[in-house]
Amino acid sequence: MDTKTDRIFFKSGAAYMTVLITSVFLFMALVALQLMVSVETRIMIGIALMLLSFLICVLLGKFGFYISFVLNMMLCLVYGYKYFRLGNKDATMLCGMAFTAMIIILLMQYYITRIAAKISRIEKEQREERGRRINKELEEEMFKRTSLIVSHQHSSSSSEVNEAIGRNIASSLDPLTTLPGRDMITERASRLIADDINAQRESNVPDNECKPFTVIYLALDNSEIICRRIGHNSMDLFIQNMAHKVREAADPADMVARIVDSDFLILERRRLMGNDLKEYCEKLCRAGARAFEAGSDSMNVHISYGIANYPEDSRFAGELITKAEEAMIGSHAQASEKQDAGGRIFDGMSREEITSIFDDAIRNKDIYMVYQPCYSSEHELMGFEAFMRFEHDGTFVSPQIFIAAAENSGYMRRIGKFSLLEALKTLTEINKIRPELTMAVNISANQLKEENFVRSFASTVAASECEIGNLILDLPEESLITELSDIRSVIELLASTGVRIALDNFGRGYSSFNAIPLLPVSVLKLDGNFTSDLASNSDVRILTASAIDLMHDTDIKVCATGVGEENQFEILAGYGCDTFQGKYLGDVMRSEALKDFIKK
Repeated sequence: MDTKTDRIFFKSGAAYMTVLITSVFLFMALVALQLMVSVETRIMIGIALMLLSFLICVLLGKFGFYISFVLNMMLCLVYGYKYFRLGNKDATMLCGMAFTAMIIILLMQYYITRIAAKISRIEKEQREERGRRINKELEEEMFKRTSLIVSHQHSSSSSEVNEAIGRNIASSLDPLTTLPGRDMITERASRLIADDINAQRESNVPDNECKPFTVIYLALDNSEIICRRIGHNSMDLFIQNMAHKVREAADPADMVARIVDSDFLILERRRLMGNDLKEYCEKLCRAGARAFEAGSDSMNVHISYGIANYPEDSRFAGELITKAEEAMIGSHAQASEKQDAGGRIFDGMSREEITSIFDDAIRNKDIYMVYQPCYSSEHELMGFEAFMRFEHDGTFVSPQIFIAAAENSGYMRRIGKFSLLEALKTLTEINKIRPELTMAVNISANQLKEENFVRSFASTVAASECEIGNLILDLPEESLITELSDIRSVIELLASTGVRIALDNFGRGYSSFNAIPLLPVSVLKLDGNFTSDLASNSDVRILTASAIDLMHDTDIKVCATGVGEENQFEILAGYGCDTFQGKYLGDVMRSEALKDFIKK
């Protein structure tokens, strides 16, 4: 039988079957009546049968066509039998009417099929064109977002300004961030060294003429692991955001360049010393790390730095950069031993050892759930989102680390079931107090690809006795880019159970607009990195407003995550954003605190 999407009328299965059965019985009743009345009345009933056949074909779709065709064929056989076997001459006209109805129905179905195919083709072309246009506009906006202004030391004369402009035009910019690249900053450092050496040669007091400077090398730790985890497109967006944050935090007189991947170089001319230099470097590192913050589900990243001073460490630009990088590598090694010890607990372990750690963690409640409140624009509590946390020997392990370990060791099914059970249990409890509150739970692409996941999910929800309409499953945006074909059918089955589907992390990548119309998505969650620059960047505001309007046009609600400041909230509320999460509104809490929080 046709699926609901094939029907024009009667989307409800019960209504469809009712009309189908009624139509067949009415047809058979008219045929029986036709056999018992006079010739003139038979012709009138025959016309009524033809009209009923057309209605069945139109109202009940393709299956209605089959039913109508078979009924008229049976009618032809009945009157053919009466003519050839019983010699009833009146049966010829009635048989001809039934045959004519069959031909008309065939032509009608052919015409409907052609028209439907044409409409489908036009809609597909329109979707593809719309997708290409949206992707192009989105990529242009994302590129504008990273058109960063590179500040240099202020020149006192017009000749120095012209010389600086000439050098910048002649040198290449980094295409991803529009910051200077390695060649440009190396040339700049070489020129400073050459100018300083020439000044010393021409001066009677060289030591007084020396103009020292510092090279600061910043790099994101474990960037390759993060990139493999979130994908290159998403990583590029984070690097763009990181470049913007570092450039904003740097002194206007300092030159900031991107060397490669997530490695940056800062040419510091003020020659800070001791704690002042250390505080400045740490400020730059904190600024870069803020690019990876997205509320309570932000990435646990660390940025290391190293420094090299001219002229103490070297009088060659290339060697200064190398020494600064070596110092950064040494700093990273020391930091790895001191902080984020949890990030190394799985190094070199076998699958069985990792599984044992997770078993012990669940048994000892070292793996637990926390919940962040979600509010409307009027500060009304709408629900919560559930996040998993893991502590090992008193050390916090970032979700990025332990989720990757769970997936690689085959433990994701159990850890995913644990998080779902805990979230459903909490949802049941809070709905006893506030029946309208919702609960959002993160689901990974690997869970969706598990065999019988939908059946297991449905039985888990049924056992919890929670209101399934209050449950929201958050799907990561990056999974739609690479794994849509594998998980689309599972997502549709999940939606058929009554659960709501949300597209999470929107803005880390920029290729999922095409996938949204293909899925039963009811909520779009703007990533915190996507909206963090709202107050200072007009391009981001335009892009955010456009995304919200586009989602509202398709009846999709928009939730902003990572809202950390009041001005972000006010801007998003002004654009019509539906719900909000973030530290500005409320931080995460354990389940024990939820009841008192709700009752406030």
